[in-house]
Amino acid sequence: MSPSQASPAPQAPPEPPAPLSPDDPVLRAAVAMFRRDGWIDARALAQEAGIGRATLYRRYGDRDRLLGEAIWSIATEEFARVHPRCRGRGADGIAELVHALLHTSARLPAMRRFVAEHADTALKVMTSRDGVMQHRMTSTLTQLIRTEIGEPEDTDAATLAYAVTRVGESFYYRELITGEPADIAAAAVVIRRILR
Repeated sequence: MSPSQASPAPQAPPEPPAPLSPDDPVLRAAVAMFRRDGWIDARALAQEAGIGRATLYRRYGDRDRLLGEAIWSIATEEFARVHPRCRGRGADGIAELVHALLHTSARLPAMRRFVAEHADTALKVMTSRDGVMQHRMTSTLTQLIRTEIGEPEDTDAATLAYAVTRVGESFYYRELITGEPADIAAAAVVIRRILR
């Protein structure tokens, strides 16, 4: 095969935009709408925010990004609430934290409604490599791994964080992916083994 026929090297996903400020009025309205409805209606959100829909899309991106931003805002609040309660350290502490976050998400009525009524969009928003959620969760876990475990010798913290994120996603959304029930406890066991 000549160099011109070689397939191009895979490209890294684009960096998602920086997180919106918690004080951003559109983000606050999006979070309130998601908590209430398990969904974001862009037309209604633009109306609530007092801007046109074209302006909303230009400044904040499409509905999937708005969903990701709203869910990330909620996840950040939950992380701040749950993390201090985790007693474990190292691999045990990270597995405990991920378990607690997944369990909290599973109990959140808005998330249950989102996944039940908009399964395809939920999978795309929550698990896409180009999306807000996976990128920010992996970045957060990378820092946590470096703090709790240190940089591993045979790989790197970002790779481990990506693996942990994907394990959490796989067990949390297992019913949508394979038809089997979600199993958050199994996710924690696998994550603990990966990190040891």
